[in-house]
Amino acid sequence: MSTSSRKRPAALILVVQPAPAGDPTEPAFGSYAAVASAGQRILSAELSRRFGSAGAAVAPLAPVAPLAGEAFHWGRWFAASARAALAEAGDRSVDAIGYAGAGSLALANDALLDELASPIAGEVVANNRYSADAFVVAGDLDAALTALAGCSTDNAAVRCLEAAGFGVRDLSAQPWSRFDVDTPLDLALLRIGLRLPAARLPDPGLRTFLEMATLPGGRGLEIADLDAFGEVVRNRERQLVVAGRLPSATWAYLETEAACRVRCFVEERGMRAARDLAPRSLLADWITRLGPADLVGELASLGDALVLDTRVLMATLGGSSDASAWPPAEERFASDFGDATGIATTWLRELVEAAARAPIPVLLGGHALVSDGLRVLVDAAWLGH
Repeated sequence: MSTSSRKRPAALILVVQPAPAGDPTEPAFGSYAAVASAGQRILSAELSRRFGSAGAAVAPLAPVAPLAGEAFHWGRWFAASARAALAEAGDRSVDAIGYAGAGSLALANDALLDELASPIAGEVVANNRYSADAFVVAGDLDAALTALAGCSTDNAAVRCLEAAGFGVRDLSAQPWSRFDVDTPLDLALLRIGLRLPAARLPDPGLRTFLEMATLPGGRGLEIADLDAFGEVVRNRERQLVVAGRLPSATWAYLETEAACRVRCFVEERGMRAARDLAPRSLLADWITRLGPADLVGELASLGDALVLDTRVLMATLGGSSDASAWPPAEERFASDFGDATGIATTWLRELVEAAARAPIPVLLGGHALVSDGLRVLVDAAWLGH
C-alpha cells in the first residue's frame, strides 16, 4: 500500500540530539571523535527539520550518562523520554511514536522518510528490521513503550515490538535506508554520496562541514586508495574481497553494479541486536592464531581490493558486541583512516600497519562501510566512466 493511499498518522518522532559543543562530555577538540560528534549534531538538526517538513512532530532526545557502575539501557531511557514527550504534547493527537539516531538516514530521500513516518495502526516501520537505527510505531503506544522499555539496545527495538504483537514493515531493501553516521569514515562516505547524480540536496551547512572538516594531522574527510578501488570495481578481470556484516541487498547490488568479481566472507550480521550471544568470527580467530598481518596478507592474496569490517573483529576479540569492550573510539576511528600512530591496542595497530603495506587497496571500517557505504563507493567508481 502506498503512503498516499493510507491515512497518515500524527507521528511524534524523537531524534537523538548529541551533546552540544562545549559540553564537558564532548570529545577533545581536534580528535577524530570530535569530528564525528560535530557531524552528528548537524545531521540531527537536519533530520529533525526534514521530519518536520514531512508533517511529523519532532522532539529532541537528549543523551544521558549511565549511573556509576551501571550499563546504559536504551529501552528505559527511550521509553521514559517518549512518555514525557507524549505528556508534553497534552491534548494534541498522537497516533504514532518514533525514534531516530542522530546520524541515521543521512542519505535517505524524502520519499523514504515519508514512508518511515507512515505506519498503520498495529505496525512498526523501520529502516532495518534486524538492526534498527530509526523506526515509527502506531497503534497502542502504551503497549509499544512497555515493550521497548525492556529492550537494551535500539538495534533490537523492532524485534521487541514484533514480539509484543506489532506487524513489521522493513525498509532495509531500499537504497540508503541503512546508512548511519557513527564515525568520521561514515562522514567521508556521506561526502561522496551527496555528490552522486541522484543524491538529495543537503542543507548548505552540512555540505560546508563535510568539505571543510579536518581530521588529526590536517587531513580532510577523504578516503585513501579511492581511485585504486574504483579501478578494481570497473575491471571485469579484477576481484573485490569483502568481509564482515554484508547485507544480502548490498551483495546483490555488487553483483549487478560492479564489473569485477566479488568474493564475500559474511559474519555476525545483527550482532549488535543479539547482545545475549557472544560474537564469533573465523577471521578474528585467525588473528588470535596467526596474527593480524597474516590475516591481511591472506585476504589480500584473494583479490585486488579488500573491504574489511573491523568491528566484527573488535567484538569477537573483546568478547562482546558492546562497543565499551572494544578498543577506544579514537583508536577505532583512526584505524578507519589508516592512522596507526595513536593506536595502543596491539592487534589493531598491527592490522592497520599491515593494511598500509598491502599490495592492494584496503579499506577498513564499520557497518556503514560494508552496507550502503559500498553502494556509495561503487556508484562513485563509475562517475565519469
